[in-house]
Amino acid sequence: MKRQNQSGIRARVAALAALSLALVTFSAAAEDLGSILDKNENMPRPAASVAEMRMVITNKAGQSRTREIQAWTAYAEGEYNKQMMVFTAPADVRDTRFLTIDWKDAAKPDEQAIYIPALRKVRTIGASGGDSKTGAFLGSDFSYADIGTLDRSDFTVTLIGEETLGGVKCWKIQYDATGDKTIEKYGYGRVIRWINEDNYTSRQSEFYDRGGKAVKRLEITGTELVDGKYWQFKAMRMNNLESGGNTLWEFTKSQNLAQADEKYFTLRFLERGR
Repeated sequence: MKRQNQSGIRARVAALAALSLALVTFSAAAEDLGSILDKNENMPRPAASVAEMRMVITNKAGQSRTREIQAWTAYAEGEYNKQMMVFTAPADVRDTRFLTIDWKDAAKPDEQAIYIPALRKVRTIGASGGDSKTGAFLGSDFSYADIGTLDRSDFTVTLIGEETLGGVKCWKIQYDATGDKTIEKYGYGRVIRWINEDNYTSRQSEFYDRGGKAVKRLEITGTELVDGKYWQFKAMRMNNLESGGNTLWEFTKSQNLAQADEKYFTLRFLERGR
């Protein structure tokens, strides 16, 4: 009887030790996840930049449409990230202007607004009474939500493993929508992201609908270190897994600046282009 009790004690001690180890491992993984995301979301950025971009929209049949864009950015650490895009070609989208402001203060909602010349008016995106962020961005495979960022508070975020993409070892991180409001906001019930383990840059994302079906895949290429401190990518391609089409968004020219004229990030410039 005594021998049986000792055996039982040993078994319980072993089980408790295993459980304690599992809890420690889980806790470390949770801390690592927070650190990974903090570094990914808060990478050093230039105070300002100007760029020329090309968007190539290709349908399943291989037919393509090309849009030319000029863009300005302004960034203040811990405060905001602003971007103004002006479409310069072709004629049917020329002078379309799109303003995005991501505020770091969680109490301030991010802003998106677009000026469409044919309507001669500014339309807000995502705000009460505005257009949905889940709509297609100027006929491309990107939605307005895709151009913005994922707010971690809208998702349950889990580190689900590691995977090598194109010879690059990545963390695989899953974002599960916390409810219907999140799905309505972004258009997705789940997002899986791959983050480069060497430099914390984004490598790939997959987007799933409410039912768990993969609907889009974003691939980011040409990431390089600029000015010795800024990780910047050359191109991103959004593959539409439902339609068979895709949209390539690439930088043709880019220059980091000490500052950008604040006029580019105003309602006046959005409406008038000057």
